[in-house]
Amino acid sequence: MAYISLNDSPVLTDDFDIYTSFVENIVEDIRHSQAPKTIAVTGYWGSGKTSVLAQVYSSLLGESPSIFSNTADSNKNGINPNYHGVWFEAWRYQNEPQPIIALMHTMRQSFSQKRQLFDQVGKMLHVSTIAGLSIFDGAIKTLSAGSISGLDKIQSVGEKYEKNNLLSQLSTDQLNNALSAAIDHMLTDKVKIKNEDRKCIIFIDDLDRCDARTAKKLLEGIKVHLNLENCIFVIAIDPEQLESSFKLEHAQLRNTGNIQDESCHHATEYLEKLCQDAHRLPIANQKNIADFVAKNLNKIFTNEYQKYAVIIAAIKFELERQNYFPSNPRRLKMICNRLAAFIRKTIDSVQAKEEYHAQSLLFLASTYVSYREVYEMISVSADSINDLYKLAKSGKSDVSALKHLTTMSTDVQTKFVHPNKISVFRCASLIFDMEKNGKLPVWGDYLHELIQLYNTPIKPDERGHAE
Repeated sequence: MAYISLNDSPVLTDDFDIYTSFVENIVEDIRHSQAPKTIAVTGYWGSGKTSVLAQVYSSLLGESPSIFSNTADSNKNGINPNYHGVWFEAWRYQNEPQPIIALMHTMRQSFSQKRQLFDQVGKMLHVSTIAGLSIFDGAIKTLSAGSISGLDKIQSVGEKYEKNNLLSQLSTDQLNNALSAAIDHMLTDKVKIKNEDRKCIIFIDDLDRCDARTAKKLLEGIKVHLNLENCIFVIAIDPEQLESSFKLEHAQLRNTGNIQDESCHHATEYLEKLCQDAHRLPIANQKNIADFVAKNLNKIFTNEYQKYAVIIAAIKFELERQNYFPSNPRRLKMICNRLAAFIRKTIDSVQAKEEYHAQSLLFLASTYVSYREVYEMISVSADSINDLYKLAKSGKSDVSALKHLTTMSTDVQTKFVHPNKISVFRCASLIFDMEKNGKLPVWGDYLHELIQLYNTPIKPDERGHAE
């Protein structure tokens, strides 16, 4: 029995069917933006920011970023050959003393690998290219040394810079002019294409997973050294995470534990100063979630579709009826993997209670991933379902394992819950339904039974292999 297990790798497809137009809007924004500019792609952790960033990269440049195998985009329409893309994973470099240097290293490496800069035998086509890469080397060495010096010795590239003019500027301006010249001459030849659009587009991912000091250093380094007329930055962030991190750091600097200190609210304005535009990821609705789960279950069971088609259809129907899951792709993939495991282990043992088997599987997968204490209570005692009913009814519980959970009134239940929020117990309505129909005690026994089935070892002759 072969099956697939989902992972959290970014994808170049719109799995939610809501991101295609969103990606197109960002692409058009970049095409029509005048550099320098920094654009933020914002969303919650696990909401698919990396995938969206990769899709924007692919749409603009006709190839996938370095985190994928280097595959060409099948649709070359609208791709500008005068764009150069750089992919930078900030989280990997958060322990670097100067993250801006790591970014410059990545930019230099990206340019040195650019195919258009070399002839068929691997020789650089232009002397200016060598000089451009040398400028990056000089800039990196200069910043690493902690001072700006010696730039008057760097060879001028393409255009002739007046040595005295360079030396009359501030040291930071010297560095910026040199970097701008380097990037300009490693983009497509301006003489040949005249006034056509030429941009170096730098994509920065996972900045919100860095600590506040690293994130601020990188953002400020970009603002100071790479705010250039040929550079556009596209940064994926969760503003809430960065703002919280900045607030905490500011509070510590002021020697106060109050992260709500009046000075701390400036974190939002600080980000707005560095990012001149922002695109907010759309939130998946209940139908999007149902389609996503059904699509991924079908993917998991690609080779056994007929065996599981009925239960997958029942799960999709139930998800369209009731909102069990958060609209968070990362968490949903985890839940799909658990759903598939429960389906495989229980499909041959459920006949008498098929009427609510889909609901039971959804409940167990949801609690397994998001509400560990709830799952463990049911696994130990079926009677715990009564404690869950009290929680669902009153919105709070005296049971220590449930004290961190709350519910919404079924009369005024809102349609939106923070996609990452797991303190709101999303299965409350299902428990009410079971109680209303007089099935709650029997259903508690059934959930307990399914968990025991799930924990049963797989027989050696039934073990398959993962694909």
